[in-house]
Amino acid sequence: MRILILGNDYSAQSFFELFNQNKNNIVFSTLRNSNYTDFQGIDDILEFIKANDINFVLITQEDYINSGLSELISAQNVTVFSPSSEAIAITCSKAYAKKFMYKNKIPTARFQIFEKPQQALDYVNILENPIAIKPDNHNNKECTQFCETALKAKKVINDLFANDNKKIIIEDYIEGKNIEVFVLSDGFKFQILGISAKYQNNVAYFEPEFLNDEIVDNIIQNAIIPTIDTLCNQGDEYIGILGFDIILKSDNSFVMTGYNSFFDDIDVDFYTKGFNIDWLGIFESTVIGDVFSKFEINPKNEYMLSLRQDDKINFISAKTMSNLELYLEELYDTKEYFEAVKIWKS
Repeated sequence: MRILILGNDYSAQSFFELFNQNKNNIVFSTLRNSNYTDFQGIDDILEFIKANDINFVLITQEDYINSGLSELISAQNVTVFSPSSEAIAITCSKAYAKKFMYKNKIPTARFQIFEKPQQALDYVNILENPIAIKPDNHNNKECTQFCETALKAKKVINDLFANDNKKIIIEDYIEGKNIEVFVLSDGFKFQILGISAKYQNNVAYFEPEFLNDEIVDNIIQNAIIPTIDTLCNQGDEYIGILGFDIILKSDNSFVMTGYNSFFDDIDVDFYTKGFNIDWLGIFESTVIGDVFSKFEINPKNEYMLSLRQDDKINFISAKTMSNLELYLEELYDTKEYFEAVKIWKS
């Protein structure tokens, strides 16, 4: 198989390493490693695919998808695992995603969208509770910021607009546990691949013990099904990996905060190292539409944790929770992990 991976993130690196384990694969990528390819634009990518007889393309980053590249690659009769540029609108724009959730009665925090700084500044003057402020577009350098005072909120607002953001979202701050649900969708059906608990995007724990069937079913019925069905009904079938960012409240109800178009970097090792399955076959079968009849997609029976330290993501797995924590204490700084555990156990 001749494979091209389009992405410059840790997720792309993880799948590059996974696909290279099969000696029959020749894997090209936009990563700065062996077989690194520096493309100058969409036409350059399409020409490379044609000239190198690429059979399969995996896209891990939104910038490539949002350009309409997935549709152009498919038109060359090459299998590409990626949602369409229309379907990905819910992950590319937080403002669009919030409106989508509101329209489809998916639980989310109360919010306002602003395109002018002064309107946003006037709005925070009347707020009494902590708020979350976020840029409209996904941006690795600008993430959601939580503000307990109007003074801090005003600084965040001014900084975001000064950095050329065209829209910002201000929403109520919701106290709770941060989790992310990753779903594989063929556009019509879906399967939950896994759920991870998050702490400041530096700690992720796979399938946390505080989840139960009632919580998961509530998320399925009131977030996942409305999302997949609505996209399908409007002709924007979502084919790919879709992440659901969720805050689980103390009463076990939830609110959604956003969507992601592929695995987060902090989570991806759960799926490339913690699942003993043929991901390439699953990706190809998802595009064809027969994945759920051909594959069983289940993790290994292990406890799994990802820990970001010193700009490196470390993956730890063990057969028991006590062994997992023993490995952690022997190898890593565990301060953030035990801070996360206090929240997850509360």
